Amino acid sequence: MAADEKKVLREQLELMANRLLEEGKKIEIEDIVIMYDNGGGQSGIRENPFYPAYEKLLAAYTKTLTVYKDIVGNADADIRSLESIRSRFKVAK
Repeated sequence: MAADEKKVLREQLELMANRLLEEGKKIEIEDIVIMYDNGGGQSGIRENPFYPAYEKLLAAYTKTLTVYKDIVGNADADIRSLESIRSRFKVAK
């Protein structure tokens, strides 16, 4: 993947992450179900459209993040032990 494509993907991840943080703050105040009245004599309770929209954004972010990590590797991975360091290198004989 070209550097420009990686940059675009990274920027999209940042946009989605910011939006998830913004919308995530609303979860505490959003009702799971809401009342509706379509004006044609139909009214009742339905699923709040906030939740499916949030779930779709979260799923898109997760898929994009997975693709991004597959492309660029997990450069932010913690090295927790000597064995984890050894597993990153091949020794030539």
